[in-house]
Amino acid sequence: MKAEASNNKLAIGLVIAAIVFFFFLFGFTGVRTIVGFIFLIFPIYLILNNFELDQFEKIIFSIFIGIGIFPSIAYWLGLWFSSLLISVVVTFILLTLIRLLLMKVYKNKKDLRN
Repeated sequence: MKAEASNNKLAIGLVIAAIVFFFFLFGFTGVRTIVGFIFLIFPIYLILNNFELDQFEKIIFSIFIGIGIFPSIAYWLGLWFSSLLISVVVTFILLTLIRLLLMKVYKNKKDLRN
């Protein structure tokens, strides 16, 4: 349990360090880029958090899956239904709700196995 807490603190520290680094390197545009990238991979990371994966695996898988899935859903929603900004927010909320649904289903299956 302590290893997970230290991994989470390390990940949060790295994110903050990246934000500060990109702020000094590129200004506010760099901060927006990093924050956007975090919003891109965060819902997928939460979905993968339901499975028994290492911290490093969750981060790497969420980066590559997030780069493929999040923009595809946001583009499709923006193309057919609304503006791009609204579709990005809707995609973030949709993937977060999928995470909550998977968490309930996976937890119920885990409880049934025990």
